[in-house]
Amino acid sequence: MSNATVAQNKTVSFYTLGCKLNQYETEGMREAFRKRGVRIVPFGEPSNICVVHTCTVTQRTDYQCRQALRRAAQVCKDGLVVATGCYAQTDPNRLAEIEGVGFVVGTGGKTELPDLVSHVLDGGPKIVVGPRDELRRFAEWDVRGLSGHTRALLKIQDGCDQFCSYCIVPFARGPSRSRPLENILREAKRLVEAGYREIVLTGVHIAKYGLDLSPSLNLLDILERLEHLEGLERFRLSSIACPDFSKAWIDFIARSKRVCRHVHLSLQSGDDEILRRMNRRVGADARHEVISLLHERVPGIALGADVIAGFPGESDAQFERTRCLIEELPLSYLHVFPFSKRPGTKAAGMKNQVPEKVKKERAAVLRKIGETKRLAFAEQFVGQTLPVLFEGRRDRKTGLLTGLSDNYIRIMAEGGDAWMGRIVDVRLKGAVNGRMRGRIKGAA
Repeated sequence: MSNATVAQNKTVSFYTLGCKLNQYETEGMREAFRKRGVRIVPFGEPSNICVVHTCTVTQRTDYQCRQALRRAAQVCKDGLVVATGCYAQTDPNRLAEIEGVGFVVGTGGKTELPDLVSHVLDGGPKIVVGPRDELRRFAEWDVRGLSGHTRALLKIQDGCDQFCSYCIVPFARGPSRSRPLENILREAKRLVEAGYREIVLTGVHIAKYGLDLSPSLNLLDILERLEHLEGLERFRLSSIACPDFSKAWIDFIARSKRVCRHVHLSLQSGDDEILRRMNRRVGADARHEVISLLHERVPGIALGADVIAGFPGESDAQFERTRCLIEELPLSYLHVFPFSKRPGTKAAGMKNQVPEKVKKERAAVLRKIGETKRLAFAEQFVGQTLPVLFEGRRDRKTGLLTGLSDNYIRIMAEGGDAWMGRIVDVRLKGAVNGRMRGRIKGAA
């Protein structure tokens, strides 16, 4: 029944908001519909089914999701508009009330989306969202890469048990659960055979990988196996919390020939009291130690950090401690977020909420520091040669090739399309309007 019903709806489009994990899972949903004979069309074109893969990390992303659903309803007036993902899991009724939205599917239903779509088309319920406690099984996806990208994402873990006081993700994604190592390696091999030069390991809390498996494993088990995977040119880690970063992992990165010199860390604050109220397990000194050790042991490493500005009760003095720590640390870039109330989290109900104006001002200060650090980090490599993976698209403004070095510097260069999708040596020449330019070694 399900195959026939879905096949009658010959086209499907997707719009994805949020993290790399959402991007990966959208590709899995695409593949599931392809197998049913449904053609994928770009979002914005009329389609029989339109899926909006939502995010709910901030109030702003909630707004963007609602806007995307309204746009989908306008474009696909005669089709089925589906909301899925984290926002759909945490507030399904709000999304179901949007005019034109025909189906809301929570986190646990994404892998079965074609069947669920068939069910709702046959008169089934409009909302299919289960409780968090039911999200205990790692959901396997058939992912063959990432459409339109030269880097592949590889999901190794899902969910989180940390319950930081500001974060809604544990409610949206469920408990921490790990993917079996053999399945990770099988997919990595398939991605290499498909021609991907770089794989990015992704999850919600990848530092907790393997703790729920029997026998238990850890992230290092994956790293060691990927280091020796035939044909894999390089792989990259996604975000990791500072206190979880072990010295064994640092040792591995320091000696590895394949892991990218790039670590993105969850810093959040430089004030111990704020970190305690965030339910972060260690203070600023421990975070300083991890970042400093990475910088010392891995020459040229890019160190990024997430920071929250204006957490409830954050005083001027506490913000200043964060600012000073960030100035002092050898960070390469920042992702700065003004604190955003998330329903159901402890921080949403805390007293002494910081005014929006103050949050925005503090975020602006930190972003300026982050931009200064980004450019200073990149400029120290002028005159040096870095391995760059050029993407399968050109920079829109200049028409130049664009790609990322192993240490996360975006570099543009002149060259033909033959360089796309390849890792090549590029000599950095300098910045033009804040954007790094280079010359491909061996290019005419």
